[in-house]
Amino acid sequence: MARIALFDPCYMNTLRPGDAANAVHVLEALGDEVTLLDGRCCGQPAFNSGFRNEARSVGREALKAGRPFEAVVVTSGSCTSMVRHYLPMLYDGPRRLAAGQIAERFVDFPTYVGTHPKLDSVIFQLEGTVAVHDACHTRRELGSSHHVLALLERVEGLEVRRLAHEEECCGFGGSFSVKLPEVSVAMMTSKLDDVALSGARVITSADYSCLAHLQAGADGIGLQMEGWSLPEVLARALE
Repeated sequence: MARIALFDPCYMNTLRPGDAANAVHVLEALGDEVTLLDGRCCGQPAFNSGFRNEARSVGREALKAGRPFEAVVVTSGSCTSMVRHYLPMLYDGPRRLAAGQIAERFVDFPTYVGTHPKLDSVIFQLEGTVAVHDACHTRRELGSSHHVLALLERVEGLEVRRLAHEEECCGFGGSFSVKLPEVSVAMMTSKLDDVALSGARVITSADYSCLAHLQAGADGIGLQMEGWSLPEVLARALE
């Protein structure tokens, strides 16, 4: 039995507090002993806004929390990328090396579950149809899009639909949507058009931040669409 932690990012803890339970359900079905690290920040908001000292301070707490565990599973691709690729760069000398060694334990949910040695022992079953939004960090920085698709394809009874322009961003990008709202809305509208063309009424992604952005846009234009995170889809498939 692996002793792991689930890092439930601060925005997830606020926007979708119940989703951590979905991830825990899946991880425990794989036989892991899970400790929840909830409501913490990886430092990304400060980092993206140019506040490096603040990002380092916040990120240090995330690293300390994850240090005792064999692996820290993160339910957000962007937070995983922040910890693994950028947080160690905020330190110098031996501290950078130490930060990097801990940061390597942080792994995104689809990669961890998709490569789990006991995955074949778990049966997922769920009738329905989902479209897949390939989040930017999942695709470009973590290279784990294939794990997302492979996990969804394991679900018996589930029809998985790819979007026509899956490589395009949804327009969220964290602070990007605040700094350039007009551009963000235009990108979101284009993505929603793509979702509508898929015919699916449920869209899933490895990053709930994207889903929250798209859900808000869909609600605003009256498009019937539900956003389910990947942990939610898999947890429903275990019921």
